[in-house]
Amino acid sequence: MPDPLDLEVRRKIYDTICAYPGVHMRELQRKTSLATGSLDYHLHFMHKNGLIRVEKDDRFTRYYNAAEAFSEQEKQTLSILRQEKLRHILLFLLQKKHASATDISKGTGLQPSNLSGHLKTLQKNGIVAHNKKGRYRLYQVTDKETIIKCLMVHKKSFLDSMVDNFISAWLGEDDG
Repeated sequence: MPDPLDLEVRRKIYDTICAYPGVHMRELQRKTSLATGSLDYHLHFMHKNGLIRVEKDDRFTRYYNAAEAFSEQEKQTLSILRQEKLRHILLFLLQKKHASATDISKGTGLQPSNLSGHLKTLQKNGIVAHNKKGRYRLYQVTDKETIIKCLMVHKKSFLDSMVDNFISAWLGEDDG
């Protein structure tokens, strides 16, 4: 039987999934420039043949290389980090240690009404917690090590200058 990845289009999809673990359908479609029907067909074929893993979270179906093992915590963290606005909130909080919603809104450029929903998502997933200080809530990242590890290991897959800048600063702190 021929190798399922001998087909150029399948190899392109597989390589993209390997490069961007936790990628969802629309993002995969943008990165490969394939039509929805064609992409869907090849994803089902690769899943059926054990090349990729398909996992559903609250909002997305995400794809992973079947040969690479991810813990539930890593998958959850990658899923959150794949969402640009959530990633930017986390990067801001990692740099500030803790911040009020007003500080986060100003620092990320997100409107307070949108920020509220994003913070609830991060809290629901146990990635961000808050403490009350007077009438303010101060938000902080709960597991910095896991987030930083995912950012560093998968840095190239985010294509985000904020991630690059954060990692450069973080490594600079460790070196000095």
